[in-house]
Amino acid sequence: MASSEQSILDSVLSPERIYQTSATSKEELLHSVLDRLTTCGDIDDLEGLRSAIFAREALMSTGIGLGVGVPHARISSVRNMTLAVAVNKTPLADYESIDGDPVRLVFLVAGRPDQQSQYVRLLAVLSHVVKHDEQRTALLSATSTEEIYKILQESA
Repeated sequence: MASSEQSILDSVLSPERIYQTSATSKEELLHSVLDRLTTCGDIDDLEGLRSAIFAREALMSTGIGLGVGVPHARISSVRNMTLAVAVNKTPLADYESIDGDPVRLVFLVAGRPDQQSQYVRLLAVLSHVVKHDEQRTALLSATSTEEIYKILQESA
């Protein structure tokens, strides 16, 4: 991977932003991940981000296929672009993915409106990671958040 791609991932992801969840619905999963982002220090208005994420989902599901969701929003109260990763124990059929498949792997991206270039680069890196069956399978079968972090670092 090019160093700029690794750099964008390194700048937005830390092991503390990776979660293994047991949500029973898309809404529960998104609320859970958003609630945990309160500790990251990069979000000044968590409720504003929550509203933006759910407004985006109301427009069109961010289920991109292959069991992956990429909820995202750009709002001014985000200090630094942030990525949170959630691997859910069970597939969420209510995620309304474009291919109709349930979602287990979610990458939540939050940035400011003036971070368009970084935002697009990060989405491209995530797309690269999840389009490979082996990498997706490894992420889904990981047994710890540290293992998920390592897989992302090696595959991005």
